[in-house]
Amino acid sequence: MKQIFILLLSGWLLLVACPSIAQEAKQKGDNLIYGDIRSKLGEPLIGASVKIDNEKTSGAIADSNGTFQIHTPRTGKVTIQVSSVGYRPQTREVYLKTGQKIYLGFSLAEDNRQLGEVTVAGASVNQHKVKQLKESGFNVNVIDVNEYGNTSSDINQVLKRTTGVLVRESGGVGSDFTFQVNGLAAKIYIDDIPMDQYGKSMTLNNIPVNLIDRIEVYKGVVPAHLGSDAMGGAVNIITKQKTRKFLDASYSFGSFNTHQVALTGGVRNKKNGLKLRASTYYNYSDNNYMMYSDSTYNVNLNVVKKDETGTFRQVSIDKARRFYDTYRSAMGEVEVGYEKVKWADWFTIGLTYSENKKQNQLGATVNSVYGGFWSENKFLMPTIKYRKDNFIIPGLYANLYANYANNKDVNRDTALYRYDWTGHWAANSGGDTIPHVYTKYFDDSYTARANFNYNLDKENNHSLNFNYTFSTTRRRIYDEAETNPEKRELSGLPNKLGKHIAGIAWQGQWLNRKLISVASFKYYGMGTKAFIDNRKFDDYGKPISGEIYSEKNFFGYSSGSLALRYRITPDWGVKGSLERGYNLPEVDAMYGDGKRILANLDLKPERSDNYNVGAYYNHFIGDHFINLDGSVFYRNSKDYIISQVVEGTNLTQSRNLPGVVLYGLEAEARYGYKDMVNLSANVSYDKAIDNWKYTDATNSQISLVYKEQLPNRPWVYGNANLMLGKRDLIGKGTRLQFNYLYQYSHWYYLTWAKLGSPGSKNFVPGQSVHSLIMAYSWKQDIYNISMEARNLTDERVYDNFRLQKPGRAFYVKLRVSLM
Repeated sequence: MKQIFILLLSGWLLLVACPSIAQEAKQKGDNLIYGDIRSKLGEPLIGASVKIDNEKTSGAIADSNGTFQIHTPRTGKVTIQVSSVGYRPQTREVYLKTGQKIYLGFSLAEDNRQLGEVTVAGASVNQHKVKQLKESGFNVNVIDVNEYGNTSSDINQVLKRTTGVLVRESGGVGSDFTFQVNGLAAKIYIDDIPMDQYGKSMTLNNIPVNLIDRIEVYKGVVPAHLGSDAMGGAVNIITKQKTRKFLDASYSFGSFNTHQVALTGGVRNKKNGLKLRASTYYNYSDNNYMMYSDSTYNVNLNVVKKDETGTFRQVSIDKARRFYDTYRSAMGEVEVGYEKVKWADWFTIGLTYSENKKQNQLGATVNSVYGGFWSENKFLMPTIKYRKDNFIIPGLYANLYANYANNKDVNRDTALYRYDWTGHWAANSGGDTIPHVYTKYFDDSYTARANFNYNLDKENNHSLNFNYTFSTTRRRIYDEAETNPEKRELSGLPNKLGKHIAGIAWQGQWLNRKLISVASFKYYGMGTKAFIDNRKFDDYGKPISGEIYSEKNFFGYSSGSLALRYRITPDWGVKGSLERGYNLPEVDAMYGDGKRILANLDLKPERSDNYNVGAYYNHFIGDHFINLDGSVFYRNSKDYIISQVVEGTNLTQSRNLPGVVLYGLEAEARYGYKDMVNLSANVSYDKAIDNWKYTDATNSQISLVYKEQLPNRPWVYGNANLMLGKRDLIGKGTRLQFNYLYQYSHWYYLTWAKLGSPGSKNFVPGQSVHSLIMAYSWKQDIYNISMEARNLTDERVYDNFRLQKPGRAFYVKLRVSLM
């Protein structure tokens, strides 16, 4: 498969290269002016305009790397003029001779007088960022989160509308969720930092959209600067980091007594570079939405009732309201430091504190009903960040980061009896008492990350990137409900998980930067230490054999990747990538969470060989913007990590499947006209097949599910969005906007399709969710109010194990934005 892929990709690139090379030959008689345009921080300025003597016919637009080329027959003295929105223009005089090539590098300073302007050649700055990343060597989607600023959405709800992204939640606000990109568990980052360092009270379904600028979703090969063990995909969330004074505050209220507050802002002293940035949010919801039985799909809400004979039996009721599912979370973050000073482009010291408290209504299934189970989390993390261009030597960029994180979790079930959907103890109908649950666990984590990028040539055609990430977590779990002092001996003994990940990448640009290649090599090291209780006890709780012992392991892996992009024309091109990657287990998967996840000390890292081929088209026609993107992928995974319900319990456990093949395709189309119309649609097809033929070591017994699709997993899903907006319709400085959002998920089997008769197969039904948003802004978008109707048709929506999510809901949001 790998050889076929390489041959196809090489042939494709050769075919598309021939016309372009021929075109370049025609221009050999002209003089060539080429170069790059960057900000003072070294960032490429996409869409910057380059002109000769202000002539309309002699000029160019900087591409996704900030580079430009101008072929001209002119000789003698000419003036080159460069301009970009938000930056001060520059001019430079050069003298041209026949057949001459001249390189020019421009570094533009910010111009605060232009910062209010948000369009370039009919397209927004974020649309140009979309164009830049689409044309990179990576398969990537870019989400402009500012488009969702007036909605009551969290980051999860934004991401699940993206091609190839699958977010599966178990309930309402603050519920547990899983996250995948093209079928593989993707790593999540905040400003290039792995999000698993941020604790459980700061997750994707907690973070409001108003704190975020954009989201980058990588599929397949991940850029080297992200580091970590991202395999087959990653999400990088970019927070709002302005170089000027700004403030964004919002409050949202809606169904199920849901409240969401978000505030972010910052100031900077232009003279000495001193800056301060702070963000905070607060979320609360009762999550008391209605649940429904549906016999067609074997969804039954059971209660215990006494029949005519006096016998207690389980019977199904039509509907019931959640009664014990409140959730609240809060976060505060502050950063202080310097920006754009001689010794640092960026230096900040930060502190993040977050906490949450969650009532747990359900276990792993719809009828594991709790009435006294709650969990609480408190998290504290100091950080230090440093970035500098021309670090020590010219052309070397340094990005350094370190943190310490202290995480405390409490899980407790104070109920004496089991509950049913009446909201009462099942003890009222003959139930038995249940054990008291009271566990605490404490995590101490350290992370250090160093990223260096060095330009190998003056024209920035080749660069070398080195990234090293070290992280370690020590977890101590205390079982406060254990009464046997002999068994309590194990309580509090630390388990440790450490990771070392080093990577080196070479990015090259060829054929006048039409071809981009990114080749990388990574090394993964994982060390584990666990205490294991191998004792056996008599009827009185005394140990009679065995002992407590510690087990240490270290695993080392290496991998490589290659990503290619060829720009056939300025508007469209082709991309391809291949890699072997590893996904190292997380702390919860290895050691459990003391709540719903059981430990699995035998869990192995997941390995996958990944292949992607795609094409893109990005075009601006005056005020119109068109983007088309499509790709196919293939993943051959070994020791595929999957979370499954443990039989006879309400708990889940991560396990390895020996072999799984994933393949599929995705396509997206987007059209925009100024800031008045934005229409987009996408579809994803994502199959996962069990590829392990035998169930025994002798290879004699063939598995019943060999070549079968993995159950409880959506495989066709898509989205459509329509935005219509108009400025100055009601008055000067106002904007009225309407959004329609549609989500679709095809039905899928809950269990293995091959096992059992057709009439007994359980499946999750197909779902279509419609939502509407109406927003009104005035004073040039400073003041905003919006109304949102989510799941307008009250569709029964399920993600995991038929755990129903909220039905129809309404929200109102007030927002003030001073940018």
